[in-house]
Amino acid sequence: MATDRTLEREYEVPPDETPVATCPYCGRPFRSERYATFHIGVEHTEVCSDDEREAFEEELGDEEYELFTFHFKAAVSVFLVYFLFTFIYALVWSG
Repeated sequence: MATDRTLEREYEVPPDETPVATCPYCGRPFRSERYATFHIGVEHTEVCSDDEREAFEEELGDEEYELFTFHFKAAVSVFLVYFLFTFIYALVWSG
C-alpha cells in the first residue's frame, strides 16, 4: 500500500539513463537494486513478501556494519590527529 507521501511525487528519469530497478508496488525507478530493496522495506512493509523483507533486513544489517566501520575510522582519525598535534606541540614548546 503506497502512502500519500509517495503518491504526491513524480519521478523523472534523465533521458540518458535507464533505471536499474523499479518498485513493483508503486513503480518508482531506482539507480540500484539496493535502493529499491530499502524503499520496499521502508515504504511497503505491509505488502512486501517474506523474501523482500528478508532482503531488506540483510541490506539493513550490511548498512549498519558499513556505518559502524565509517564511524570507527572517523574516530580513530580524529584521535590520531589530536595526538599528532599534541606531540608536535610538546616538541616545539619544550625546546
